[in-house]
Amino acid sequence: MRSTLTKNQRILETRIYKEGGNEYKIVLCIRYDDECGNGHNTFAMTARIYGKTSYGRWDDHSGGCCHEEIARRFPEYAHLIKWHLVSSDGPLHYFANTMYHAGDKDCHGLRKGEARSFDTFVKFGDFPIVFKYSKKFINFIIANRMHLKIEKLEHKKEESSGYKYAPKYTFSGLHDNPEWYQGEFDTRTAAVEFAQACKKYVPILVEYPTSWSEGKAPDLEAARSCAIWPDASLEQLTDKKALEAHLREIMPLFKADLEEIGLIY
Repeated sequence: MRSTLTKNQRILETRIYKEGGNEYKIVLCIRYDDECGNGHNTFAMTARIYGKTSYGRWDDHSGGCCHEEIARRFPEYAHLIKWHLVSSDGPLHYFANTMYHAGDKDCHGLRKGEARSFDTFVKFGDFPIVFKYSKKFINFIIANRMHLKIEKLEHKKEESSGYKYAPKYTFSGLHDNPEWYQGEFDTRTAAVEFAQACKKYVPILVEYPTSWSEGKAPDLEAARSCAIWPDASLEQLTDKKALEAHLREIMPLFKADLEEIGLIY
């Protein structure tokens, strides 16, 4: 079902109303076009609301996706609100958004209790103590363990105090144009001993979890809204084949609603 790409297709309507003793003007904008320039038409319903001042001037009051106010002031268009941000391809991020809200995984794709972050350590053979370093450092020494060359990093004297810190040490090739603060070792002796350990024992990268996901509870109403499927079950909303079938059902209805108000699909 092809959609005709348009660059500027909209309906604008204005209504004035009173509320709480004040006078307001609401300007409704309904559009279905490729205003964003992303290659497909997208439907949107937004509004700007102005309040009338004591001087008779209309000042900005609010605006955007104020759909409750749109439904109150333009009830004849209320049935179209469900199509907000539906494009000729379907609802915005149809599968991802629907299945996220219907599922129990957090925004990182993790369920409650699954590890979310890790610290990296290097371990030498069966030695029980591990040593904390960055993953970049550990991977470098694993790949170059037999050919580690020590590089001295001098501290630049501070202009304000004239103080100069003792040098630090790293391994050549680990950093591009390394600065003093990037040195992993405070003394040359520590760097030499580490290099010797790498030659004698095979270094291994190990990771230990430091935080765990809280997961999330399924949000049935949010998932139904994303899928434009008000009576769907959680099982249907997490089933990609069911969602694909539903998408095929709703797109002709979307097209018919647009054409009914005079927009070109």
